[in-house]
Amino acid sequence: MNFDDEELLFKRVLDGLKALKEIEPLKERLAELEEDNKRLAPLAKERDDFKQKLDKAAEDFAKRQEELREEFGRELDKARQRILDMQDDFNSREKDLRDDFKRQLNAANEKIAERDKARLIAEGTANYYRDNYSELDAAYKIYLALDEATRSDLIGIFGAGETATGFFSGAVQEAHLAPFWDYVSRRTDNDNLSQLFDFCFDVVNLGFREAPYVRLHVESGDFFDGDIMRRTSQSMQRGKVVRVVLQGYRYSGGNVVKKTIVELG
Repeated sequence: MNFDDEELLFKRVLDGLKALKEIEPLKERLAELEEDNKRLAPLAKERDDFKQKLDKAAEDFAKRQEELREEFGRELDKARQRILDMQDDFNSREKDLRDDFKRQLNAANEKIAERDKARLIAEGTANYYRDNYSELDAAYKIYLALDEATRSDLIGIFGAGETATGFFSGAVQEAHLAPFWDYVSRRTDNDNLSQLFDFCFDVVNLGFREAPYVRLHVESGDFFDGDIMRRTSQSMQRGKVVRVVLQGYRYSGGNVVKKTIVELG
């Protein structure tokens, strides 16, 4: 071995020692790291376990979230359907209530119309009573002037006649008109009775919207007409009317109810 080779070898030895010197701290650091790794290994496992649990929890959460979303969607659909059903039920009930209200309103309007009609009739009657009270008073005075026997005969027509109201309640009854005319026809000499019949005839007609009766109009000088006239027992059989004893009356439709009593001459 020559000098150059020795020098080269020596250099290599020095470089080796130098490298060994530099490696030694690295070995120590490596040993430290390996020691740290041994200490951190349980933590790494714990970290991995925790990560697995976290991933599992995240997966469960996402799954549960999806289930809840689907369940909420179903409940929301049910709620919407219930709302639609309630709305349909409300609309149906509202229609029923509206129809019922219309029926009640129409019934109320009909009652109001009937009451208005009755009120107008009552007002008309009341106005007549007010405007014609003097006629009632005069008629009642005529009735009171009748002798007791005559008033007794007329109890079936006017009742006891103790008051003007009682007298009037009998005078306005349509059923009393024909029998009262028959009674007057037998007492034609009593002018008060004829006046009372005229009063009763007028007030009976006023009790109707359309007068059911009209008086016959026979005048002196008329030729005898058996369809509307009746002779007195003292009358001649033929001739013209010389005196109208008691005017008869007929229905407004035309049929004669009571013929006019006349005397011919």
